[in-house]
Amino acid sequence: VVECFMHVYSNAGLPNAMGGYDDTPEDMSRENEVFFKNGWLNMVGGCCGSTPQHIKAIRETSAKYKPRKLPDVGRPKMWLSGLEDLVVDDVHNHLGMPFLNIGERCNISGSIKFKKLMMAGDYGSAMDVAKKQVEQGAHVIDINVDDGMLDGLAAMQKFVKIAVTEPEVSKVPFMLDASKFDIVMAGVKWCQGKCIVNSISLKEGVAKFKENATLLKKHGAAVVVMAFDEVGQAATCDDKVRICKRSYDILVDEVHFPPEDIIFDPNVLTIGTGMEEHANYGVDFMNAVEKIKECCPYVKISGGISNLSFGFRGVTKIRESIHSVFLHHAILDHGMDVGIVNSHELLALDELEEDMQQVCYDLVFNRTEEATDDMLARTNYERACIQATKKRLPMPRKPRGKPINKPRKQFAYDSIPSRPATEPPLPSSDAAQNHVPNPYINSKLQHETITAIRAKVTNPKKGYNMNFEQPSNLYPKSFPHFVRGRDSVRTHLTSLFTKQIAIYDGAMGTMIQNYSKRNRLEEEEYRGDRFLDWDCAVKGNNDMLSISQPQIIKNIYKEYLEVGGSNMIGTNTFSSTTIAMADYNMEAYAYELNYEGARLAREVCDEVTAKDPTKPRFVVGAIGPTNRTGSISPSVEDPSARNVTFDELVEAYFEQVVGLIDGGSDILMVETIFDTLNAKAALYAVGEFLERTGLDIPVFVSG
Repeated sequence: VVECFMHVYSNAGLPNAMGGYDDTPEDMSRENEVFFKNGWLNMVGGCCGSTPQHIKAIRETSAKYKPRKLPDVGRPKMWLSGLEDLVVDDVHNHLGMPFLNIGERCNISGSIKFKKLMMAGDYGSAMDVAKKQVEQGAHVIDINVDDGMLDGLAAMQKFVKIAVTEPEVSKVPFMLDASKFDIVMAGVKWCQGKCIVNSISLKEGVAKFKENATLLKKHGAAVVVMAFDEVGQAATCDDKVRICKRSYDILVDEVHFPPEDIIFDPNVLTIGTGMEEHANYGVDFMNAVEKIKECCPYVKISGGISNLSFGFRGVTKIRESIHSVFLHHAILDHGMDVGIVNSHELLALDELEEDMQQVCYDLVFNRTEEATDDMLARTNYERACIQATKKRLPMPRKPRGKPINKPRKQFAYDSIPSRPATEPPLPSSDAAQNHVPNPYINSKLQHETITAIRAKVTNPKKGYNMNFEQPSNLYPKSFPHFVRGRDSVRTHLTSLFTKQIAIYDGAMGTMIQNYSKRNRLEEEEYRGDRFLDWDCAVKGNNDMLSISQPQIIKNIYKEYLEVGGSNMIGTNTFSSTTIAMADYNMEAYAYELNYEGARLAREVCDEVTAKDPTKPRFVVGAIGPTNRTGSISPSVEDPSARNVTFDELVEAYFEQVVGLIDGGSDILMVETIFDTLNAKAALYAVGEFLERTGLDIPVFVSG
């Protein structure tokens, strides 16, 4: 399924009662062989309990098999996620329609009950509303806490922070919905999946539109774009198409926003108001949907369906019936994909009585001048029926059979044939798109946020070499040779992963433990000369050994390369963030720890590569989790409490990235993800670094 290369590095079995790992190299090799036989991997390594001998055995077994082939490249599709993924283009709702139900009941303006709960601060009951929507067929939950009497920013943060801890809620993607952009961004930072943001528009001008879109792109969010511009809201078909096409061109051509992550909302406006100029709003919307999808490939079209029948509020049957006729044709005949609806109240067209269908068709399609009057008469009748039966039990709804999925309307781009993939999808930066080699002259990276981090160095007397370029004629120009500054790491990895199953290293922690069993490695050795008088115990802080005992770390790197045969090694920087280092009062040393961890690996990789230039070795800057998480509350009493913010995580990871790159890393890896929100912050920090430097540095992600 995944469009990128795939790797696995497992533990040497489950931990035993003493916290050790018992699998032998032969055990581990045998257990990993199933991945090789099925053609699932491009790279393999080991984690806890693995040693160079384990890696060697795995390498020898993997050499008999071909690497995983990248899946064919087809038309782009919107791919959202909560705890579970959701391909929007493949969705059918409970009526069999190719339509994404976005539940409206966690929207203050869409549910009086939800509004009362939020105003009362009853977040537990509000979660029950969200769960019920999922049970009743919502694929995505719309979250809107806009109200003048409510602190929207605080309410959005708290709701999302609690929602991500509820598996029955967080399994679906969220749509974060607010009139103020800072409120939706507050929610985005606590949303661990790929969400939808509702909305942005050209209303505030092109510059603000691009700024907001760029920020959402960095967070990987899909976006709803309203058909508004500097003049106002689009009401006619022509205006809807014009504004959406203009927005599309700016997003795709200038912001490089993925077109499949764009949802246009061309404004569902109210019909049946008695005003002649409103009578054709339904028809205009449907016609605009089709034209927009034809001129804006891969986008989705959404709308707030309740707006259509707002004039008939209070009579649910009438509103459901109007929506049924409208959605049936907007979806199947014109290509509408998405809508904010009450899933439980959606009716199939064949559930409507024949006479109800007639008045709905007349109203929705503006077929007669009397359409509004006829619907008002029918509304009065239904309201009278409600009153007549008020004291009786409600009639049961006709049971629905198994839905028959109806075909999605096709557009010209839907028939584009798949083609073999030559590489994974590329980031949108110019450097990545054009495979520009990293110059490895890091001293020229002078963005103010980078120089500010370097200014905090904890060993100013040491000369920090940041430049690792190599002479362009050092090795031959063709694969498998590689020269820094001349060749693209991305291009080389693509060739490597498609020709063989590459070998990553094993567990750094296990090797340090093994060293301590053979040699003395106590508090004194952890401190070394540099930290002899440190004010707290540091034994167990393996990352600091890159500074206090560099030869131990270099020897471990070297053993994985020479005995294990690894193509690349991860740096000894698993916990080298300011947040994790706070446990040892070493926050100030984050940059130096990452720099030294990468520099030592760089030296060893170059030494081993020089012995056999046909097998270049690469440094993977390891970015591990922190001991504070964005998705989990440290308080049993308050599930919305957090001991770290998204921005604090980003700041810590950004500093780590600067140190890793300055130390000579070729690749970055966000690894051992047990909190996806922390991983999101790490990837965001990496993205910020790449944007500010203009470099192309491949990124690995490991769960």
